[in-house]
Amino acid sequence: MYIPVTGWGTITFSKSAKVCRLTIVLSLIFIASVTSPAQARWRDDINASLQKSMALYKPTGEIPNTENRSHRVGNVWMTITNWGIFGSQFRASQLVETEGPYAGQPAPSFEYPANTGLNYLFWGGLWIGAVVEQDTLVSTGVVDEGAIHEFYPDAGVEGEIIERSTRPNSPYYSPEAISEQEYIAVYTDTLTDRAYVATDQFLQRPHKPLGLRIKQTSYSWAYDYAQDFVLIDYVISNISDKTIEKPYMGLFVDADCWHKNTGGEGASDDYSGYLRTVPSPYPGLLDTINIAWTSDNDGDPSSGAFDLRSPTGIAGTRVVRGPAQSEGCGPAPLNYSFNWWTQSADSRFDWGPRLQTSVRDFGTGGEGTPRGDLNKYYIMSNGEFDYDQLFSAVDFSAQGWRPPKKDIAGNIADGTDTRYLFSFGPLADLRPGDSTYVTLAYVGGENFHVEPDDFERFFDPQAPWKLYEKFDFSDFATNAQWAAWVFDNPGVDTDGDGCRGLYSFSFCRDTTMTIIPPSPQNQFPDTVYEFDNCDTVWYAGDGVPDFKGPPPPPSPRLEVSTEPTKLTVSWTGEYSEMAVDDFTFKRDFEGYRVYIAESNALVSYSLIASWDVIDYKRFYYNPSTRRWKQTVDPIRLETLYDMYGQDYFDPRDYDSPFSPFVDQHDSAFYFLPQDWNRGNEFIENNRIVKNKVQYVGTDSVYNEESGQWELFGKYECVIENLLMSQPYYVAVTAFDFGNLEKLDPLESSMLGNATPIYATYSPDIADEKNMRVAVYPNPYIISDNYRGRQYEDREQTGWSERDRRIHFTNLPEKATIRIFTLDGDLVRQIDHPDSWLSDTPWHTSWDLITRNTQAVVSGIYLYSVESERGTQIGKIVIIR
Repeated sequence: MYIPVTGWGTITFSKSAKVCRLTIVLSLIFIASVTSPAQARWRDDINASLQKSMALYKPTGEIPNTENRSHRVGNVWMTITNWGIFGSQFRASQLVETEGPYAGQPAPSFEYPANTGLNYLFWGGLWIGAVVEQDTLVSTGVVDEGAIHEFYPDAGVEGEIIERSTRPNSPYYSPEAISEQEYIAVYTDTLTDRAYVATDQFLQRPHKPLGLRIKQTSYSWAYDYAQDFVLIDYVISNISDKTIEKPYMGLFVDADCWHKNTGGEGASDDYSGYLRTVPSPYPGLLDTINIAWTSDNDGDPSSGAFDLRSPTGIAGTRVVRGPAQSEGCGPAPLNYSFNWWTQSADSRFDWGPRLQTSVRDFGTGGEGTPRGDLNKYYIMSNGEFDYDQLFSAVDFSAQGWRPPKKDIAGNIADGTDTRYLFSFGPLADLRPGDSTYVTLAYVGGENFHVEPDDFERFFDPQAPWKLYEKFDFSDFATNAQWAAWVFDNPGVDTDGDGCRGLYSFSFCRDTTMTIIPPSPQNQFPDTVYEFDNCDTVWYAGDGVPDFKGPPPPPSPRLEVSTEPTKLTVSWTGEYSEMAVDDFTFKRDFEGYRVYIAESNALVSYSLIASWDVIDYKRFYYNPSTRRWKQTVDPIRLETLYDMYGQDYFDPRDYDSPFSPFVDQHDSAFYFLPQDWNRGNEFIENNRIVKNKVQYVGTDSVYNEESGQWELFGKYECVIENLLMSQPYYVAVTAFDFGNLEKLDPLESSMLGNATPIYATYSPDIADEKNMRVAVYPNPYIISDNYRGRQYEDREQTGWSERDRRIHFTNLPEKATIRIFTLDGDLVRQIDHPDSWLSDTPWHTSWDLITRNTQAVVSGIYLYSVESERGTQIGKIVIIR
C-alpha cells in the first residue's frame, strides 16, 4: 500500500495502478564540484569544447540542424533527438527516420518489445531550472503547453548527430565506441529567436536562457542483460559568464501506453506512480530502486484476453547513481521530488496531488500543469513525493495532503492522460565553465499485468490496494537493476582509488546440504543446510561509470600436442571452474565447448564438441499466480538424487508441466536439462555415444582465504582426420548457467585462447624421436593447384605471387634455414621463428622469394636447417 507522509517525501509501498509494459530507468550523475582525479579528467575532456560553445551564446539567424535517430539494436526501439526531447510523438505529429535503412519511415517512440507496435512513450525531455542574478529560469526540452522546445543544435554540419558502434562490421565502427549503437548530439538553450522558442505564458516574457550546453550520448546493446534499456549520458555545461545558482534537474515524461494499430482509450487510461524498493535476490533484503513509472490501467484486453496488441508492461525512470562524493566512497544520495498530474482542457481535470502547504496559482486555472518558469521551478524543487495515481480517491489529508476532489477523484483513479516530473536537487552552483554529468536509462519491463480481468474484478477507488496487489513489478525491477549494474558495476574499483562502492552484509555463496535419512517417524528424508564461504554483497558501484555487464567464466589455458593428422587438446578447470561471477558472487560454471577453424575469425569457427555438468532446471508451480517459474539455480543430478531418492526418481520422467513431480508437501515441479547434459557419455538417437571431450581426472588448488583445497576437473579432446598442410586454430570456451533474474548463459570468446596448430609432430615429440625436418610440397610444381589444396592463400583473400609457399615442419623452436643454388650462392635465409612466415613453434615456410625480393626460377636448390639438434641438408626442386 502507498502511505504518504509530510515533509521531504513519502513512504512509497506503491500500490498504484495498472502499468504499461515497459520500464523507464533514469540514471543520473551529477558532478559540479570536481575533486577526484577521475572527475578532473572528465572535466578536462570538455574544456576545449566549452570555449567554442561560448560563441553560441547569442541569437542566430541560421536554421538549427534538427535531427533524430532511433536505437534499434536491442529489444527496445527508441528515438532520440538533438533538440532536447526523446520519443517521436507517437501517433500524433510523429517524427520520421532521417537516416539509415529506415529513412522515411515513422520513427518509434519507445517500442517494446522491439517490432511489436507496442508503445510506452509519447515524448519526454530534460528540464533544468536555476536562479541567475535573482531571476528564476527554466529551460525545457518539452512541456505540456504544446510543442515548445528551448534546446536546439547548431546549424549545418556542426549540429549533426554522430553515430558510432563497437561492431567491427558496422559502417559506424569506432574504437572509441562503448556500445553496439551509440549516438552523440550537442545542443544549447541559448537560441532566443521567437521563430523557435515560445513566450513564457505565465510571465508573458520571451525565453531567457540559462546559458547551457548539452552533450548527449545514448547507448544501446543487444546482449540479453542490456537489451531492455537505453542509456543516455549528458554533460551539462555552463557556457555563460554568470553563475547558475541552486540548479535543479528533472525528467518530464508523457508516457502513453497503447498499440499503434488500436483505437479506444489509448493515452486516456494510464497510471503514474513511484516504487522505492523491491525484494532482493538475497533473502531478507530489499533493493532500493526509486523508480517513477507509468502504465496502462488494465493492459487493454480484447474479448476477455490479452493479445499481441495489449500493452501489459510498465515504464519508469530511476536514478541509478547520484553525484560522486568529494569525500568517502560511492555515490552520494540525492534529494528527489516526484510529481504527477493530469492534463486536460477542462481545468477540473487539470489536477495533481498537492500538500496542504503548497497551494499556488499554476496559471492554468487547475492544480496540475505548471505554467511558466516560476511554476516549473517550484514543482521541480518542492520536495514532494506524490501518492500513486491509483490512490487518488483516498483521503490522505491526515498525512498533510489536500483532500481528493470528489467529483473527479474516481475518474482519475481509474486511469487518465497522465504525465510526471521526476526531479532532484539542489545541486552545487555552476560557475562559468562548470559542468554536471548526468546519465539516464530508459528501460522496458514485461508482464506487469497478470490476468486480463484483474481491473474489472479488483478495481475499487476506495480500496485501491486490491488491484495494486495484482501487479507484477518483477521484470520491471530486474531490468532497472541491470541498468544500474551495467552503468556502474557494484564492488568494482574502476578508477583504482581503493573505493569499490557500497555494501550491506556478508552473503554466503556456498552451502553444505546434509540429508537426514527416512525414519519410522518420518518417511521422507529431511535436508539441513549449512552456509559457508561468506562474502560481501555490493549493492552500488564506486561512482565511476563502467558501461559493462557480467563476464562469462574465463577460458581455460590449453595445451595442444600434435601428431600427423591428429590434435590432442588438454586443459584444467582451475580458472574456469573456480571463477566467481562479479554480479552474483556465485561460482556459476556450467561447461566447455571446443571449436576449430582454418582462420582466426569468429565466423570461421565450428563447434565440434562440448562437455557440461549434468544438472537440471527445476520449475515450480505457484498456485497463487498459476504460473510455472524457475526459482533456484540449476541442481546437479547427484543432488536431485539426494533430495528425492535415486531408486525411484529420474528427472527425465518429469520434463513437462503436464507430467510434473509432486513432492511430500504437494508442491509440483518439472525438470529440464540446463544445457545438453553431455558428460563423458551421452545418449543420442537411442544409443550411447562417447563424447570427444573426456573428463580424465581431478586436480586441486589451495584457497588461502578459506584454508581449504578446492577441486577442479582435467579434460582432454582428440581431433582426428586433419590435413597436415593446413594450419588450424583450436579454442575451448567456458560458459555459465546464467542468472535467474535476467541473464541467459554467457560464454567466453573463442578468441580468448585460440591456438594456431598444424597436425604434424610438435617440437617435443620431434626432439624426443630425433625426427628429420619435413619439406613439402617437394617438388614444387608451379602449375599445380596448391591454393585449392590449402597450401597457399588459405583464407582465400586473393592469390598473389608472394602467396607461394614451401613448408618446413618438425622444426625445433629455434632454427636457421638457408636456401642455396647448386653453385652455393645464398638465395634466402629464414630465422625461425619469423614474424611473417612462421605460424607455430614447429612450422615455417618459404615464399619462393629471394633475398633480393625477386621470384625464384625453376631448378634444383639446396637447403640447410641448423639448430641445437645439428644440421640437416636436403634438396628442393621447383618446376615451372
